[in-house]
Amino acid sequence: MHSEVEWSGQNTGKFEDDPRVQVVREYVVQKHAADNAFNYSDPALTETATNAMVLSHARSTASFIRQSPVDSASMWEGPPSFEVTEIEKIQDNEFAVHTCQRMAPRWTLAVGDTFEQGKLQEQDGAYRIEQEQFVEHEYWVSELRDGWRVTSGGESNQKCEPTDEVAVGTYTTPPDIDLLREATPDMVRGPDGKRVDE
Repeated sequence: MHSEVEWSGQNTGKFEDDPRVQVVREYVVQKHAADNAFNYSDPALTETATNAMVLSHARSTASFIRQSPVDSASMWEGPPSFEVTEIEKIQDNEFAVHTCQRMAPRWTLAVGDTFEQGKLQEQDGAYRIEQEQFVEHEYWVSELRDGWRVTSGGESNQKCEPTDEVAVGTYTTPPDIDLLREATPDMVRGPDGKRVDE
């Protein structure tokens, strides 16, 4: 995994010092780097999300690869950029972190996977999609014995606009589009480092 990020700007919202927000910020960096490597076993990821959440991501990636070219795995030029708008208590030790978020540009092999959600560019059979709008997104976090973990997340189609400065991150190692072309489901590794396509 290559999870080193170069940031442009900084996040200036009022929730930035909150540990629930900090774990979400670390999670999105590690999760999208894991997508780029088809490897979800790095402790930096498994220390920010529950095992079930990480395994679900790994299985989804293997499934997308298996269904290619109807579907395709995605590779990301960076993690999402977002402003936290609210932290909502769901129940004891479980919270929803509401954000106004824009995904980083991503690469896919399935043109049907573009959802018409942004600027599309084709290059040698791969498609780069640049999301132009911010939309509402939420991450659920829970406090476990060893700290906060992301447990789930979901995006709406509701557009929004950040009211504070939002940092934009780019991975210092770009995604390997050739790996996307060569992908097979058995290349995907789960949180235990083992194949998930078995």
